[in-house]
Amino acid sequence: MSDRAVVVTGVGFACPQGIGSTEVFERFVEGRNAIRAEVEGWPFATVEDLDAVAVMGSTKEARRTDRIAHMACAAADEAIAHAGVDVEACVPARAGVTLGTSIGGVQTLVEQEAVLHEKGEDRVSPFLVPMIMPNSTAGHISMRFGFRGANMTVSTACASGGHAIGVALDAVRAGRADLILAGGAEVCQTPLTMAGFGNIGALSRTGSRPFDRDRDGFVMGEGAAFLVLEEAESAKRRGARILCELAGFGMAADAHHVTAPHPEGEGAVLAIEAALADARLGVEDVTYVNAHGTSTPLNDVAEARALRRVFGDAVPPTSSVKSMTGHLIGAAGAIEAAVTAMTIAGEVLPPTINHTTPDPEIGIDVVPNEAREAKGIEAAISNSFAFGGQNAVVAFRRF
Repeated sequence: MSDRAVVVTGVGFACPQGIGSTEVFERFVEGRNAIRAEVEGWPFATVEDLDAVAVMGSTKEARRTDRIAHMACAAADEAIAHAGVDVEACVPARAGVTLGTSIGGVQTLVEQEAVLHEKGEDRVSPFLVPMIMPNSTAGHISMRFGFRGANMTVSTACASGGHAIGVALDAVRAGRADLILAGGAEVCQTPLTMAGFGNIGALSRTGSRPFDRDRDGFVMGEGAAFLVLEEAESAKRRGARILCELAGFGMAADAHHVTAPHPEGEGAVLAIEAALADARLGVEDVTYVNAHGTSTPLNDVAEARALRRVFGDAVPPTSSVKSMTGHLIGAAGAIEAAVTAMTIAGEVLPPTINHTTPDPEIGIDVVPNEAREAKGIEAAISNSFAFGGQNAVVAFRRF
């Protein structure tokens, strides 16, 4: 393992809680429910204050890019500003971007399919392909800042953001980069995708209630988040404020089912244990878990069982911010990792809201309904578990 420590110097959100950094984290701490829209009768969490023209710089550029790029660029701008990065001072070949997304520009794909059938092939946008390519969003961000180093897009469904952060950690540790914008973005609230998720029984019409006895599915949302990851000595030389260390990453597969988690959390256990080993943390060192916590009957029980298998009777306080944002699919791991980094820096645990009836099968402290002070929090993990049985866990430590 390399001795190059990797630190988080900034975060940026463009999510249902708003666009920003510290102020958005404060809304998570307040327990502010951002699920207030609807698509085809399904509750949905949208980003209401995104000005695509302002973000992309012109009406023309906004029209030539999918909403996923607008979200991601807004979040990346916020992360760079929060970290106080002087982009002009960066060595372009030593700065990069890693992005997680599940689907890419699916809104454009659905819209242009309708154009094809209604108006003919000559009316299909010539920008269709770059607008729907999952990797084009990372490309836009690299062009935005002139970052010519490591650049990769990861697609592992709901674990995409977590895997993108893990890829970035490895690149900085190995000396292939000194600074990487790592995160995720997703915008997939089309009637087609909502019908698909709904018809497999994944969605709820009543709300997001992770770990509650009466949970009946997740609520979808849209958004993006990025973390600025830097090699620690480089960050210190520029006088950066360090939020925490990104200490470890673990990944594993359930090898069980394409949509259902392993009932005993086999892959989740392996991923958590791998992240702790990579971070050189013992189970006794972890004082907070940011859960995947989707609000589905199967996932929440499997995750709780996995946590009990790893931590025994001493599972740390565990909360799910999906209770406030819904499930942001490929962006979820990035948003939740950013919240976890801010949790260590701010020494306060965000709550799991909408928790009215404890589920005896869960049996862990889910920080119900109200935030909790956590002075001296030393280490935390953020879980991301995906369709396909792919699991990603990132571990953070006070620096």
